[in-house]
Amino acid sequence: MNNIGLLIKMSRIQQNMKQVSLAKGICSTSYLSKIENNQTFPSEDVLQLLSDRLNLDYEDISTEQEIEFLSELYLLYKEAIIDRNKDDIKEKLLSYKERNFLFKDESNFYTYNLYLFRLYLITDTDIDTVKNLMNALEQMQEKFDPRQQFLLNTNSGLLFYVDQQYKISLKHLETSLELISTFHLDEWEITDFYNALSISYLSNNHLLNTIEYSTKALNFYKDNLIFKRAIDCYIVIGIAQTITSKYKSAEESYLLAKKLAKDLKLQEYEGIIAQNLGFLYAQQNNHSKAIDYYIESLNSNKNTDGYLLTIFSIIKEYSKQKNTNKILEWCGKGLSLLDSNLTDKNFSYFHHFKIYSVFHNNNLKDEDLFKASIDFFEHTKDFRHANKYAIKLADLYSHHRKYKNSSLMYQKALEYQFSQKSITFLEEL
Repeated sequence: MNNIGLLIKMSRIQQNMKQVSLAKGICSTSYLSKIENNQTFPSEDVLQLLSDRLNLDYEDISTEQEIEFLSELYLLYKEAIIDRNKDDIKEKLLSYKERNFLFKDESNFYTYNLYLFRLYLITDTDIDTVKNLMNALEQMQEKFDPRQQFLLNTNSGLLFYVDQQYKISLKHLETSLELISTFHLDEWEITDFYNALSISYLSNNHLLNTIEYSTKALNFYKDNLIFKRAIDCYIVIGIAQTITSKYKSAEESYLLAKKLAKDLKLQEYEGIIAQNLGFLYAQQNNHSKAIDYYIESLNSNKNTDGYLLTIFSIIKEYSKQKNTNKILEWCGKGLSLLDSNLTDKNFSYFHHFKIYSVFHNNNLKDEDLFKASIDFFEHTKDFRHANKYAIKLADLYSHHRKYKNSSLMYQKALEYQFSQKSITFLEEL
């Protein structure tokens, strides 16, 4: 018997449809529930009506075809994880995305969709589509074996990471870490998981764990000549070493990444590595060398978002030196770039550049500009910058002897700091 019920359930959840809405006028909700849980098989008439309402087309395949399709998708899954050739993978994935197979083995149905989940993430599929697939799989997970639980939690962790929900991301990935010893995984897949886990640890400021798991991944990538992934690991390790003030080790990591990128003519990495070397010297207050590396990054980087990050980094270095002319010059360059490329994704830079244009003025007429930016960063849950600009506005109020406003804004800045560090109680400090 095929698993049409699972396909109906999957399609319904992905379309955000309740059972009562799908069943209305076709069958009872309890009967639909039995269909979806493979407790009964629908009549041809009911099946047709349910399929029409869901706009669901499907293909019945043999057991041999089922095994073949799953094997093919596994190879694509492996290729995508190791090589990360998005355009190539996206093209190959089309034939799977456009078809719904009626698997005879229920477990194969789950594994097939878990592979699709990861491939959607790698190919930057619309995030709502991926979230709907995750929701559907979560509602089926009680029947998953340990490997499928591992895949679900790993993929969910990666999805929450992309969605910048870093604590939830780490929670899922650490669940996967607990499962990893309960079943067999190939070494390349363990390495991919360690790589993902290290990045999540970095986002949550767990720096020793970052270095530990990224180093494990790096050793496999080097031994197996997977150089792009090795470069990624060197960069992640370098960032963690920079934050922990291991500056010499960080520079060594970045320079190893830089040498690999140069030897292999991987120009797409040059701007990223130079940006991180700039940040390394910025942390040591070596402003001139930091700016030199940032300029090198600009000359290498063809990505608009990368440009904006580097311009902002340059502005901050000149701000440390209170070099107003250079601040205004680079803010102007950043705003000009945004004129033709302003999107929801990079709108934060509009606020950064506007604020830094007036950062050293101490003029109360800039009060509304600060307020608007603080509201924006609070709304986007970027509490780090909301905190930073709230402190600056509080200082501005204090400079103009508006002490009540200053006190209220300092209080707000403290609340943002608590939110940034996920502190709920004073005792947690």
